[in-house]
Amino acid sequence: MIDAHVHLHGPNLAAGTLEEGDRLGVKLFVCSTVVGMGYYPSFDKVSTSNDELYAVMQRYPERVAGYCYVNPRNGRPALEDFRRRIEDQRMIGLKLWVATLCDDPLVYPFIEQAIAYRVPILIHAWRKTVGQLPYESTAEHVANLARRYPEARILMAHMAGQVESAVNRIAPYPNVYTDTSGSPIGGAEVNIAVRRLGAERVIFGSDLYGACLASNIGKVLGAGLSREELDLVMGHNMARLLGESIHGELYSARMIST
Repeated sequence: MIDAHVHLHGPNLAAGTLEEGDRLGVKLFVCSTVVGMGYYPSFDKVSTSNDELYAVMQRYPERVAGYCYVNPRNGRPALEDFRRRIEDQRMIGLKLWVATLCDDPLVYPFIEQAIAYRVPILIHAWRKTVGQLPYESTAEHVANLARRYPEARILMAHMAGQVESAVNRIAPYPNVYTDTSGSPIGGAEVNIAVRRLGAERVIFGSDLYGACLASNIGKVLGAGLSREELDLVMGHNMARLLGESIHGELYSARMIST
């Protein structure tokens, strides 16, 4: 299994993460570093956090891969840092959080660079009844981005918070996947996403460290999926995306063979 949506706990993995992964069968944790930085972090703060992630990747090269987090409002320095992280540090994708709506033109240079690298783009998306943040993307914004960039490999996080409307909105765009993170209680929602998008477009994510890995796995196991669908959701879809990326040689044989 691959957990495609994980956060560091400060500069480290949360205690016991790898051991729990061993116990439950999670082979690879794909991490980003947004937790604790604030909604609109400076370039220096983002760069330091990405440095911390790279250190964890070096410590556990067989178990941890990294998304490069960027604040698009930091402009050219952020874009140059993204290139360095992908090319020199072998990070495997781009992470967008709540600093900017994902369909804002400020984001376009990062998306175009991610397309050139063929790496996945993990986008936080959530529609709230109350408390929506000013630049918090929803499925509508993800769909706008997918329509503009059909070559982009987009992973809409959290089933965008309201699964039925969200998956309907992204359904016309085959370059958009969704991850299962967001709540440990949601087997029915996972089933809806698989039935409406196809199992090939749903990817397991737990949202560690702020969530329970076991209950998030249980949510997918309780979704009423076939064994073939489970294999796709729990690992094969993400393994394929990694295998098709600029660093595919690191992942394709090792991940898809297991």
